[in-house]
Amino acid sequence: MPLRNQKQSLSGSKSHALLLSVLFCLTVSACSNDIEKIRFFDQKELPTQAVKDATVRRSTSGNVQMVMTTPLVQKYTTPEHRTLYPKGLQVEFLNTDGSKRAYLWALRAEELTDNNLVRAHDSVVIIDHENGDTVYLKSLTWDKSEGKMFSNDLIRSVNGKRLTYGDGFESDDQFTNPQIFHQRGTIEWNENQDEEQN
Repeated sequence: MPLRNQKQSLSGSKSHALLLSVLFCLTVSACSNDIEKIRFFDQKELPTQAVKDATVRRSTSGNVQMVMTTPLVQKYTTPEHRTLYPKGLQVEFLNTDGSKRAYLWALRAEELTDNNLVRAHDSVVIIDHENGDTVYLKSLTWDKSEGKMFSNDLIRSVNGKRLTYGDGFESDDQFTNPQIFHQRGTIEWNENQDEEQN
């Protein structure tokens, strides 16, 4: 009897050891999978650099030409080099004497570094201080290599009491010569007439 109990005890110890080994392997495997998942998300979804409340100035010959401010900048290196402005951006374009030439605002934007393109999305607004136009666009592309901005979307331009629609927009990146393509539907209204009709 004692020998038999001892054999059963040894057998039970082996089973217990085997069960612990299996659990250890499963735990290590699970940890390894978790580490791989973390590495995957690190590479695919997390920015390599993030900056809050950023201000960028561009100048030529000591004269500031552009001032861009944004609440958040996120830089990515995979799957491609790009910079996101998920909380929007504001850009002021200045004349050589420091006066304001134009103002651009957008809810979101992204910069494709390899292509040297900046794309602004969602409620893009351009205020042209030179001629008084306020232009509303769905999106705007800034080709930094060519030094121009353009959009092929339907746009709306307001200047005082004049409302104009168009099928596209183009300008140099200093807003010295903005153009609206295929202008149509220019409407002028008089606020006094509206009040009289009411």
